[in-house]
Amino acid sequence: MKRLLAILLVIVTIFALTSCDVVKEKFDEIMASINGDDKKEPVEEHVCEFVLDEEASIPATCEKAGKEVLSCSCGKTQEKDIEALGHDIVLSSEKLPKTCDDWGSREYRCKRCNAKTREAIKPVGHLWADPVENSRLVRCTREGCQGGKLVDPTGKHDEALTFSFDAEDEAAIEAKYNEVLNAINSAAKYDAALHAYAEEGELADAFAAVDAIHTEYYDMIIEAGAQRQLAEIMYYCDMKDEDLEETYSYMLDYYSNLVSQFYSLSQPFYDSCYREFYYYGMTEEEINAFLFDSNAVSNPRYTELKERNNAIEVELLALPEAQRLGGDTVPTLYAEFAKNNNEMAQIMGYENYLEYAYENVYSRDYTYQDVAQVTKYVKNNIAGLFNDTYAKWESMSLTQDDIDKIYLQINDSFFNTLAPNTTVNDYIDLLVFDTNPDKNISFSDEFNKLMVDGNLFRGDYAGAFVTSIKDIPIAYFGKGYQNAFTIIHEFGHFMNEVYSAGTDANQSYDLLEMHSQGNEMLYLTFLETQLGKYEYELIETYQFLNMLNTIMSGLAVDAFEQAVYLNKYEGKNADTIMADNQITADEYDLLYKSIIEDFGTQEYQSTNYWRYGMTITSPCYYVSYSISAISVLQLYEMAATDGMDAAIDAYLKLMSYVDTDSDMSMADVLTQAGLYKYTDQALYTTFANFYKANVLR
Repeated sequence: MKRLLAILLVIVTIFALTSCDVVKEKFDEIMASINGDDKKEPVEEHVCEFVLDEEASIPATCEKAGKEVLSCSCGKTQEKDIEALGHDIVLSSEKLPKTCDDWGSREYRCKRCNAKTREAIKPVGHLWADPVENSRLVRCTREGCQGGKLVDPTGKHDEALTFSFDAEDEAAIEAKYNEVLNAINSAAKYDAALHAYAEEGELADAFAAVDAIHTEYYDMIIEAGAQRQLAEIMYYCDMKDEDLEETYSYMLDYYSNLVSQFYSLSQPFYDSCYREFYYYGMTEEEINAFLFDSNAVSNPRYTELKERNNAIEVELLALPEAQRLGGDTVPTLYAEFAKNNNEMAQIMGYENYLEYAYENVYSRDYTYQDVAQVTKYVKNNIAGLFNDTYAKWESMSLTQDDIDKIYLQINDSFFNTLAPNTTVNDYIDLLVFDTNPDKNISFSDEFNKLMVDGNLFRGDYAGAFVTSIKDIPIAYFGKGYQNAFTIIHEFGHFMNEVYSAGTDANQSYDLLEMHSQGNEMLYLTFLETQLGKYEYELIETYQFLNMLNTIMSGLAVDAFEQAVYLNKYEGKNADTIMADNQITADEYDLLYKSIIEDFGTQEYQSTNYWRYGMTITSPCYYVSYSISAISVLQLYEMAATDGMDAAIDAYLKLMSYVDTDSDMSMADVLTQAGLYKYTDQALYTTFANFYKANVLR
């Protein structure tokens, strides 16, 4: 079609040029062009010359591929993919491990792109020595390393301290109870003329047979009590385990019922021909008191209240801390708990739980009314020292380095550092009972035994305590309660358990706390020989803050409990708190805050301390901390004035008194140790003067 159009155009052109002279020449030229007969020289064929197009090209990097673009002047291009170059790595720095268990690192960089990578260097690991005899602690033999570890205990107490109670044990106890009860019920009723006590004879033999069964039953109850304690320890070690919580809760109630069942036999024994044998050596008054208590404990209502309070305690332990310190849960639980305690005390023949607890639970030689005088002395002499000490602490302008020094020293314990010569171990080596040849007991030896034998427990429960299970002293240290002063505190309890084993000492809890808090005060004194002046002043101020706060808080909690149990309060804000003649749960926070304000320590003292739960887990206990702390403050003064040996001697007498008179009252124990009694005003004024001159310097 295009060729035809060209011909037509040519024809038109021809007609247009017929009048010109050049028609023929032009015609020939056009026809030659159409027919390909042009006689011009042929054009040479184009050959592309490609050169790098830098703008279009993408250079390759260490990690990304590139593209090379070549282009020709004619517009044609060629492309070629370029692989990533990869890093050109060189070592830039190296940090080698400084200790056996320290990690190191190497850092590399790329010479081309400067990218950096890091490589961890594994620890070289310890070269552990063989365990030392009578110790679980093994050391690293690599030069310059102070590393240590605890190997598994010997397992000496594994069988005794393993929870094993099951349905078979429960059935065996029930069967033994029925056997005792049937033996009593099948005996003749008491007749004074026929059933007088005699060392020998048919009736004596019959009672011996029944008593043997009763003793077996009693031993089974003691074992069940130990299992209840072990259930508690197990739960404290892993409080996230719901099965352990359920077991602990069950054993609390089961043991409460078991005790009730045991005491239910007291009256049948009294009514039987075995009366004078079972109650041999007791006066009529003592027998009547025992029967009253037995009937009260075996009262179904008493057991019901006890079980409910057990449930409240378990519920409290499971609460998150935030819920303990705020909201209505704790006040509501405590209101019911206190009401139940008062009712149980009344079943036991007491006006209120305060009277019952002071006398029976904690074996105190003073009443809750007597605390008023101690509180007066504390307000006049100790409260001001607490405020001044806190003000001193705040004025010390602590640097981070100071805080680190305090932290390191307080945590310098066997559990935290495993160092061969911690100050804790060095201090413990000083404490030796050498006045009684039969009890040449070393604190250091007993500490090693605790580590070796398997009677040491650690777990989730935030607390620390010492008790005995099957005559085995055990120690528990929970999270946050494994520092130096806590170790020293609990080891004071532990040593008393060791020293008084086999005696019939009925020690008050106030005296028991002197064993622990007194040990703290002596350890604080010992640290003065181990630390620099400024570092020691930091620790001294910190520890006295804890001790003085213990005094103030213990008395505040006791005043709070007295107000609740007696439904009586006459202090600050009394018009509001007692407006309806009833202290209710919604007024508990105001009540405790008002008590703190009465002491004059509200600027520095916690106003919600009662909410932590001690009012439920240890009702009416915390005043023992106050009384004991007041008493052992003297040890610090004695060490400064008479020397460390004199203070240690006084401290050890707080335990060794059992060698001469295990029934000695706490006040007499203090006198024997050369210390003021907590009721002596001179204790407060003398210490206050010493403290102002030597600590608040």
